[in-house]
Amino acid sequence: MEFKNKFSLKVPMIYGELDPKDKVPYPLTLNEAQQFLEDVLKMSDISQRLERNRLDFLDEFIHKMNMRQPFNSIVQLSAESIRDIKPPTLEECKSDILRGLGGACFRLNTFSKALLDLYGFRTYHVGGSNIMDPIYDSHCAIIACDVSYPGSRHIVETGSVFPVSGAIPIDFEDQSPVYEFSKRKFKFVKGDHGVVWLCIQVTKPYGRSSSRLPEGVFRSEGLAWKLHLCYWTSVPRSRTYFLDRIKYRYRFPSVVPFILEGARLHARRDHGTSFLIASAGDKFALKNTSDSGNVVPQIITEVEFLDFIAKEFPQYPRWMVVNAIRNSGYIRKMNNYSRL
Repeated sequence: MEFKNKFSLKVPMIYGELDPKDKVPYPLTLNEAQQFLEDVLKMSDISQRLERNRLDFLDEFIHKMNMRQPFNSIVQLSAESIRDIKPPTLEECKSDILRGLGGACFRLNTFSKALLDLYGFRTYHVGGSNIMDPIYDSHCAIIACDVSYPGSRHIVETGSVFPVSGAIPIDFEDQSPVYEFSKRKFKFVKGDHGVVWLCIQVTKPYGRSSSRLPEGVFRSEGLAWKLHLCYWTSVPRSRTYFLDRIKYRYRFPSVVPFILEGARLHARRDHGTSFLIASAGDKFALKNTSDSGNVVPQIITEVEFLDFIAKEFPQYPRWMVVNAIRNSGYIRKMNNYSRL
């Protein structure tokens, strides 16, 4: 397989100890966790199910988190003024998720790790990077250990723009089986140094016959696949590390513009529908993948944007969405100026 030679990456710099003890505890109690599972995720018989099959419990938890906690930048951008946008505290992260507001990877995956730890799972955080990211560990993810058997490891992803609806075992040799969710096919491929890549099947514009593929795209068994995100599965990170890491996103929003340059909301439904609704300050779009995995976004007005969110996602007050639209427009203009 040519993948490893073509897309191997250097090991990221190690900041501090491996698998360090968290200096900052997550403010979640077992009572709050149980109430969240029962009232928000609608999961019942928690203790019995954990005793019966921990992997099934984990799969359902991941699936329901992805269904009920939208991946979005609205919460991050909803301050009254752009000057008030700042990294969230762990207490704020917890509060947002208990109210169903979701967030980006840091909010969702730190909450999920804390909850799983309360129920006896052995987990650690790892960083992730998109192939075009200028910095390491722009993404915060989770590895769960010893779930299927002693020594097993699974990627746990409740805070990704791309829907991963269950725990992904990473004990495969080179490539995982192909998964499908919301009309999108994806798989995981091992690289060097403990890197595991999430790869998305590409249907356009690179077909089976094309011999020239752009950077980040490779061919496997006659199909084209695009590298989406790499996980540094052998480099454990702490919450303290990511609390420090996310400061860069807020201090220098052009470093990872995907999060703060637009008011975005990605959501999934149990029947397979996936929504993307996004604003770039003065432009608005809606993409609904209920019928096909490759849908051209529909251009909509600001009123239609606000009305759609009010109807489909009433947990977001209108003022919150309006602020996010305004602030994302300011940030986008600042980033464009910094790129001159």
